[in-house]
Amino acid sequence: MGLAERRRIATIKDTHAPRFQAELNAAIGFELPFEIDIASFPENTTILDCYDYYYESYGPGLVVTVMKEICKDDMGKEAVKAKFNKIVFQNVAKSADDAGDKSVEIKDKTLFVRESFYGYSDKLYGDSELQGALEQML
Repeated sequence: MGLAERRRIATIKDTHAPRFQAELNAAIGFELPFEIDIASFPENTTILDCYDYYYESYGPGLVVTVMKEICKDDMGKEAVKAKFNKIVFQNVAKSADDAGDKSVEIKDKTLFVRESFYGYSDKLYGDSELQGALEQML
């Protein structure tokens, strides 16, 4: 892949990451580092097309929406603060043929939200599914 794909990845780093960090902090009412793992995005047009199509509704935008709902009251905020102090969003797809799978995990006080941008949405979380998975861990 070439320059166009590298530019698209740079947009995720330079535009999406700061935007979703600001939206998360505003939504939940406290500072919580939110990282989009740029290294998890290969220079693959199919994966980047899928990400571009779904990032608001199913990607980092979904994480902000779900965290806003979880942290709507003090009980939710305290549960989050007790379990993790950082969120890392990762893509697990290497290609359309090596899609990986979605998962959430808390490890070393970091919440990892992993989704597969391989061309279809069956390996992306919906809002109630992601919220349910997170609330189970809290």
